[in-house]
Amino acid sequence: MSWFIYEVAEYNEDGARIEPFSDLRSRVVKVSGQAMADELESVRENAAVTANSPTRSLLAVENPHVFPIPYADSMILVGFIFELERAGRQLVVSPVEMPWLKDA
Repeated sequence: MSWFIYEVAEYNEDGARIEPFSDLRSRVVKVSGQAMADELESVRENAAVTANSPTRSLLAVENPHVFPIPYADSMILVGFIFELERAGRQLVVSPVEMPWLKDA
């Protein structure tokens, strides 16, 4: 999967729709079953591995915050917000381009 990565001071768009990954995963297990939750976990792992680097060390990669990205008719993609070890910075990892974050 391809990812777009943006380093920001704080991602707070649609704050009400941002939630911990663990909450989303629990809901997916209840609604869609373990196989879909495992797929979601795989996507999270892929995003974390892609985003983590010596210059961008991530904190709490197991439970980042997530936000929904409406896509197509009934499909929703998930973006991730990882905290960086560097104080006061976050890394937004999205499957779609978010050009307004380039200068954030």
